Amino acid sequence: MKYRLFPVILFVLCAAALSGAEEIRDFRVAVDIGADAVVTVTEEISVYFDFPRHGIIREIPYSYRLSTGERFNLRIAVEEVRADGREVPVATARSGGRLVLKIGDPDRYVTGTVTYLIRYRVERALRVYGDEVELYWNAIGTEWTMPIARAAVRVRLPEGVPADAIRYLGYRGAYGSQEPFSLGFAEGELVGEAEGLLPGEGITVAVRFPVGYVVLPGFGRKLLWFLADNAYAGIPLFTLLAMLGIWWVKGRDPRKGTIPIEYSPPEDVHPAAAGVLIDDRFDPRDLVAGIISLAVKGHLKIVEIGGTGDDPTDYRLRLVPKDERLPRFERSLLRKLFKGEKDKEVRLSELKYEFYREVPALAARIYMDLTEKGFYPANPDRVRNAYRSLGTILVFLGLGLGIFMQSLYLGLSVGAAGVIVLLFAPYMPRKTRKGMEALRRVLGLEEYIRRAEEPYLEFAAAERHFEELLPYAMAFGMVERWTRKFEGLLKAPPSWYEGRFPTYSPYLFGTRLFIFQRMAHTAATAAPRSAGGGGWRGGSAFGGGGFSGGGMGGGGGGSW
Repeated sequence: MKYRLFPVILFVLCAAALSGAEEIRDFRVAVDIGADAVVTVTEEISVYFDFPRHGIIREIPYSYRLSTGERFNLRIAVEEVRADGREVPVATARSGGRLVLKIGDPDRYVTGTVTYLIRYRVERALRVYGDEVELYWNAIGTEWTMPIARAAVRVRLPEGVPADAIRYLGYRGAYGSQEPFSLGFAEGELVGEAEGLLPGEGITVAVRFPVGYVVLPGFGRKLLWFLADNAYAGIPLFTLLAMLGIWWVKGRDPRKGTIPIEYSPPEDVHPAAAGVLIDDRFDPRDLVAGIISLAVKGHLKIVEIGGTGDDPTDYRLRLVPKDERLPRFERSLLRKLFKGEKDKEVRLSELKYEFYREVPALAARIYMDLTEKGFYPANPDRVRNAYRSLGTILVFLGLGLGIFMQSLYLGLSVGAAGVIVLLFAPYMPRKTRKGMEALRRVLGLEEYIRRAEEPYLEFAAAERHFEELLPYAMAFGMVERWTRKFEGLLKAPPSWYEGRFPTYSPYLFGTRLFIFQRMAHTAATAAPRSAGGGGWRGGSAFGGGGFSGGGMGGGGGGSW
């Protein structure tokens, strides 16, 4: 009997494997703009769980820092949360400027497809621009960890708004993408659909209509909101002027001057260092550029691992022993990746929640190298930290004065002075004239990568030009542009990359590198979360400045 059951069991297991990994199979968002200027958002999210899970976590940003420095908080009230039409336990918290909904029963697991309904009301989501009102909303945020098979967005406008008085835009893709999202208008509604959103991709919509169709909050209510969101009465002017003076004397870089086109990397400036010179800070993209540079130089191989589709689910870094002098930063990076060559192979997923501890030491190494080479008069990270320390002292001094002197105004004023110092801290490192010359060459190389034409590339490809500049393109965030230029010129991937290519093309290779960058970024930064605000900066979607993820709302989530 048990042998007869074997084919049945095998069939069930195969069907489960073919059914796909965890994903959002259907994501429907309805946004209703009320005549009272309150926006009601209804989300219907059908999630397929390939393994038992308790439910999902939904994070909705509500706190934003405007370009003027003002803190702007949405007022969000959750009205209803259901799972498959039934009430479901919800743990609600506010953390780092986000409303976090932990949906699901901690004592119960679910598998298969579950449809969650989340309905919430939002105040302050509408902004006035002249005689128009704008809603700039991330209907589907760019922070979901699961792919989204199908998505549909509907925006209902207040009753009576004439069709010829409405303007609207839509964007889809990763944060910052300006890829259009097609919207149609009929019977007072904007509707649009999309398929195949990857993790980290979302949909943003923006709509404008005449101001007379909603009743906006009065001055008194807006003032109360402002005071509730901003704990200080104002920023002391003398502190602002003092910091401006210090920056003018000690924080400004020398003038860039003319930027000449550069066709080869600057001497003594490896790819990660080039990324630091551009913005004076070491970030995960510079780290990934360093890994690609090690691969190009033959010190490691990047190997794709598995996956149910065409895209890899993980990467293996394989050490290739080689005697060659490397920049000190790249030597340190190689040792930390492979634990001083004790490990010959490491997966990116194995670095998650571990490698972030190594990043500060790598950052200190590259800052020290650039300072010793004379590109900076002082370690830029130490300069930032010095001003951050001063600002923190002033903030705590203000708190103490407010309590012990029983003077709220004095305490807030001194605390606000500390905040100003903290805000200036990122801009206080400066380059020397030698550093500015190196930056000019880096910017010239960046411009070449942006503008390189095919006639030159046909010759240069034979000279390994593609691989030589690829790590720099990674540091500049221009991998897609650089790889696309070699379409039809290169027929096989580099020897240091092992992947599954049904049909190889440089552009396809570039998309794989983007996936590698995203996974390496996660591996390098995955740590206990720090608080942070939303990405909206108070701008409008119209006038060419809109992009996916650029509005209010959105956020993301995952399973738990």
